[in-house]
Order: sequence, then structure tokens, then C-alpha cells
Amino acid sequence: MGEARAGASFESRELTNIIHGDAETVQAREAAFSRVEKVLQSSNMSKLPGAFGEVNRTGQLMDGLRIGKAMLEERLQHKDSVFARITPQYWFANASPFGLHFLMFIPALKLLASPEQLAHWLPLAESAKIIGTYCQTELGHGTFLRGMETTATFDQVADQFLIHSPTTSSTKYWPGGLGYSSSHAIVMARLLIAERDYGVHPFIVQLRSLEDYTPSVGVELGDVGLKVGHNSSDNGYAIFTHLCVPRTHLLMGTAQVLRDGTYVAGPHDKLVYSTMLFARKAIIDTVYLQLAQAVTIAIRYSVVREQGNLQFDASDSREIPILAFKSQNYRLFVLMARAFALLFASRRGAKIYDEMIASRASGNHRALAPAHANIAGLKAYVTQTTADGVEDARKCCGGHGYLDMSGFTNIVTTATAMATLEGENFVMYQQTARFLIKSVSVQDVTLDESVAYLRLHVPEARLGPVADFLDPEIQLKVFRHRAARLVMEYAEALRVAQTRDVSAAHAWNTHMMGLISAARAHIEYTVLSAFVDQLRLVQDRPVRAVLQHLSSLFALSCIDSPHGLGFVEDGYISAPHLRQIRASIDKLLEVLLPDAVALTDVWNFSDASLQSALGCWDGDVYERMMQWTRQIPLNVSAAKTGGVFRPGFDEYIRPILRGKL
Repeated sequence: MGEARAGASFESRELTNIIHGDAETVQAREAAFSRVEKVLQSSNMSKLPGAFGEVNRTGQLMDGLRIGKAMLEERLQHKDSVFARITPQYWFANASPFGLHFLMFIPALKLLASPEQLAHWLPLAESAKIIGTYCQTELGHGTFLRGMETTATFDQVADQFLIHSPTTSSTKYWPGGLGYSSSHAIVMARLLIAERDYGVHPFIVQLRSLEDYTPSVGVELGDVGLKVGHNSSDNGYAIFTHLCVPRTHLLMGTAQVLRDGTYVAGPHDKLVYSTMLFARKAIIDTVYLQLAQAVTIAIRYSVVREQGNLQFDASDSREIPILAFKSQNYRLFVLMARAFALLFASRRGAKIYDEMIASRASGNHRALAPAHANIAGLKAYVTQTTADGVEDARKCCGGHGYLDMSGFTNIVTTATAMATLEGENFVMYQQTARFLIKSVSVQDVTLDESVAYLRLHVPEARLGPVADFLDPEIQLKVFRHRAARLVMEYAEALRVAQTRDVSAAHAWNTHMMGLISAARAHIEYTVLSAFVDQLRLVQDRPVRAVLQHLSSLFALSCIDSPHGLGFVEDGYISAPHLRQIRASIDKLLEVLLPDAVALTDVWNFSDASLQSALGCWDGDVYERMMQWTRQIPLNVSAAKTGGVFRPGFDEYIRPILRGKL
């Protein structure tokens, strides 16, 4: 590992500062992680992490509460937001029982409450006098707000709402911390006044007594049980039976109900979607870190692991690091390039969101539609790229990658959840596609900056025969051509369908997969342009050089991939071009090889946050694997009884050996 680090072409700390913002932010993050890891006693890497012991469902939740308390205390005592969206293991905040308190409950208050409500509730939430979650998803409905079934019926005489779950499918199901950890929730429910349905609105609901934490009268609460991942949180369910809630607990930043039952609509009824938009942005802001974790583990292990050689000679028993094999370094450097691409794409998403919030504050809501469309598409692209990437990184570690102590189990399972959380990805892409089609179909609408290239697009038959595919401008031109062509093609397909009296719904469903491809192409162009824009800001020349290599590898591997059909199907990219692209990829891999380990160091993951026997900074893989293996509770227990697994031997093995079957 020392040799691998010594060969780097750049100073890793310089790139670390770019990843996390600046040197001061990096130091603050390191201090926060150090404090929390000290509280959790997780820094000693000779000790088997508790996550790899034999822990039942209750034990997992208790560990989640322990970690969540440490994060909450860190935030309150040191006034930082390091753990607002991630846990100390870089899992999304929803993996903590208190994760949604800072991730969605407090942001929803800020977005949806009136100034008077905010003055009351926000100090309670920020000081953790109350602990909140966000209840939208139901047993039968997810992000489709119009389908929500939970009702909030106004009782004018009592000046209160009755929150009710009228059907089994209206049970609120999945919110993090809902089972046993949260005292309050923002509940999305259909507002009913005198039998008139005003649609879904947010209500703040007290779930449990602040004295003894017993459920409020009219609420049944519980845990949903073991999940594929995120088992340190009590994702729960809630059934409401005519729960009484004061009228003033309707969050009235976007709409009001007066004492006499008069409904006063807010300035923009779509603002109720702002919380989902914020949550999707938060996912974009964090999930790529899990891809970076996975590729960090895999690259470090691939430097240490020696297996075979390229001599094809049975008498030659010398072995080389598996990172030296082209198939290995191609897969891992492409994943590293994607991690950086997603990092810079997240900054583009944050910029889009912040501009939307700023325009909203000035009373202009035109930015909401493009922000919704682009963040939905980015959420789909970032989470799917991460989910696919972490699993491929695991496969790059062979059999050892299948061990729990590799660290991949938790990374793979927690990252996979993000492809569904806050909107299933194929649905998200369709929301992007709708905006794209509208942008090119409605001539009197001024195009948002994010899609302005669609109006400027001039169709070209093909790229010139000689092209420098390492030139960012050429790469952007290729990505822009594909995106614009696909959007125009499917906009025309929908227009033609309408001229044939085909319903809009049927036409959309017929062309759905093509529309999703168009949306994905638009987002991939957005991701690449964000990467290229970042390159222009980097002052350190060696750092800019390595980022340029990664940016080019990201772009060219997208073209030369199963998703790259859209680049070639119209002949714009030819077979000779593909050969040039593959030759360029080979050159990039060769240049990047000496920087492999340094590129893992730049992310600044502590060993305690990785929780991996394969990916520790020092590279002592095999020593640590055996240290941890001997500490597995089953092995510790058997060692106390002479190396015999006594319960299994007495109950099953001994009867077999003695023929007592």
C-alpha cells in the first residue's frame, strides 16, 4: 500500500478539499467523525465491529438508537450538520431511528408551516424536545399523492381534525423511526370539510406521550420487521382511528382552514411537493458516497490481493496484484469515475434546488417544474448508478467480497434501497420525460436553462471522421446530440399518435421505454456537463489532470456500454469512432493505474466508517480477517467448550453418529 501511494501523480489532500468543499470543512468533518467514533468505541480495527456479531432484530434497533443518540448529541453540542444526512457509516440518514427528524421533519416544517407555527414547533424540534418523522407512504400508495387514502375531517364544533385510516391500504407504512422512536409526525392526509375533498395536506400529529412514550389514543404503532437493509432503524406503521388533532396543527404555510371551516388556498398548491423534492435532493447529495466507499474497498483489496499472472505458463507460479489485470482496473476505475461524476452532479442538483427555493421566496414559482423534473431524473440516475456500482465492486473482490466483514453487505443493501425510496426510478424518469416533451412541444414557453440546448439543437448526420474523444467539448457535443435527438424523436411520436386519435395515456404507455431512454440521456448529459464545469474551476494542475482523466473515462465508458445504443443507432457515432474510443479508454486506464490508491484516500473515509476487513487504510487484509474471524461469537463460544459447537453437536450431530435418526 505504501508503494501504491508513493506513485500518485497528485496530492490527495488537495482533491479531498474539493470533494468536501474546502480545507476547513474537511477538518471539521474529521473532528466530528473522530468525536462520534470515540463515543461509539468503533475506532479500534483489531476488534470485530458489532455489526458482524450475532445480533437479533431488537439488538439491531438498540444499536441504531445508540448510534442515533451519538449523532444527535454531536449536532446539539457542536452545532454542526455533518450527520444531518448520513450516519457514521455513510449510510443515508434514514438508517438511524432519528434520521428523518433532521432529514425530513424539520425541513418539512420550514417549507410548509406558517411563521407562527414555525416559531412554536421549530425550537422544540431543533432542541430535540420532540422527535419527528414524516408520514406519507401508505400500505397501498407511495409517492402518488393524489391516491393517498388517510383522511383529516374537520369538526367545526370541536375546532379539530379527525385523522383516520379508513382502509387497510391507508395504513401509513415505512416511515423511518415511526415504530417506536418518534414522538411526533408530519402526516399527509386528505383534507375534508363538509364532505368536500380539498386534496392532500400536511398535519403535525403527536404520536406518543412525552412522559412515558405510550401511543396517543387513536393511534396503533409498530415496526415493519426485518428488511433487506437499514435494520438499525424502526421503519414502522401507523393506523389512525379518529385521532383528534387541533385545527392549528394543519401546517398552514400553503393553505389555511379558518375557525368557521372556510378553506383558504395558498399561493401555489404544488408546494406541498417541496418536501419530497428536498428528500430527493438529499438522496442525490449523499448516496454517491456509498459508491465511493465500495470502490475504495475494492481498489485497496485489489492492490493487496495477488492471484495468477499473465504468462499462461503452468510452471510460472509468480502472482501479481489483481488490479494489474485490465478487466479489474477497467471495472474499478469506471466505478471511481462514476463516483466523481455523481458527486459533481449532486452539486448541480443542489444549485437547481436552491434557485427554486430562492425564486419561491420572491413569489415566482416557475422554477418549480424544471427543478422537480431535473431532481427526479438525477435521483433516478444517481441511485441506480450507485446500486449497480456497489454490487459490481463487491464482485470484484471475489469470494471474500461475499463475507459480511468485507463491509459490502451493508453498503449493497442500504444503497439498493435508494432506487425505490422517495420515488421508484422508472417513475422518476417519466417525470423528467414529461417536462422534456412539454419543453419542446409548447412553443410559447421560455425554455429553462437546463433544457435550452433542445431549442438550439441542429440535427447532424454524423460526427466527423476524425475526432479527439478526450476533448471535453467533443464529449459534450456527442452527449447533447443523443439527448436532443431522443427527446425530439419521442415528442414527434407522441404528436403523431394524437393525430391518429390515440389517447394521450395510451400513446405515452406505448412509447414509455423510449421516453425513459430520452430522459436518461438528458440526465447523463447534465451529469457530464456538471463534471466538465467542475474541471474549469480546479486550480491545482495535477488534480485537474487526474479529474480530466476520470471525466473522460466516465464519458467514453458511457458511450461504450449497454446503455450507449442511443449514441450509435442513428450513425452519429460510427464503428471507427468506437474503435478510437476504446483505444482512448485503454490509454486512460494506463495513466490512472499509479493513482489508484490515492483516489481512494481522497474521499477521507475513516476505517471505522468503512467497517471493512478488506478496505482498511493499511492494507493488512489477511491479518485483520483472521482477527475478526476468531472474534465471531460462534467461534468464541465454541472455543470455551474445547472447539465444539456444543448445542449443535448434542442435539443433532451426536444422534446422527450413533444411528439414532
